[in-house]
Amino acid sequence: MIYLFQELDLISNELLHQIIFSMPVARREYVLHFKQPEDQKRSALAWLLLCYGLKQEYGFREIPDFQKTSSGKPFFRGENMPFFNLSHSGNFVGCALHDREIGLDIQTLTEPRESLIRRVCTQEELIFLKSPQDFCRIWAMKESAVKLTGEGITGNFREILTLHPDMHTHTIPLENGTGFLAYSIYDESKLPVRVLSARELAEELL
Repeated sequence: MIYLFQELDLISNELLHQIIFSMPVARREYVLHFKQPEDQKRSALAWLLLCYGLKQEYGFREIPDFQKTSSGKPFFRGENMPFFNLSHSGNFVGCALHDREIGLDIQTLTEPRESLIRRVCTQEELIFLKSPQDFCRIWAMKESAVKLTGEGITGNFREILTLHPDMHTHTIPLENGTGFLAYSIYDESKLPVRVLSARELAEELL
């Protein structure tokens, strides 16, 4: 399941404060290291989405300990634990939960620089690139792919979608054409997306 929140502007400072101080100390410190309140909101909401998903799908009351690989990919310690990935951009925050490895990325629409397009896209992709929306979709797909494999943005980033033939990457347009959500997995299943309201997430704190 993919959980999506798209009402960041409805999160008041009071609610943000409540979310932050409901967190484990280590996660709270991580959120508070961001200087900008909007970045704190995104990070806090990603954690809250993870709490919500683990409670709904797996019956967890608290988030188990998790670590990060050397490339920054988070994972739960222990055996038979679910896999997850988090992403946020602009007004959107997402959390993906799956029984196998998964990568998730959210990209909001911007006007890309030509140098970035040349660095990210293959020659074949450049042929079909007609708009900023096309690039946004490709960028989200590749980010989700490297978050699945744990490779990060390395020299293979341009060709990442063809380097792993067993990988399946899906894209979903965001609200009002403002960007794309992409997820990558090693099976052919298509995951449902549940859009959560600020009220639903606030109830998670009760």
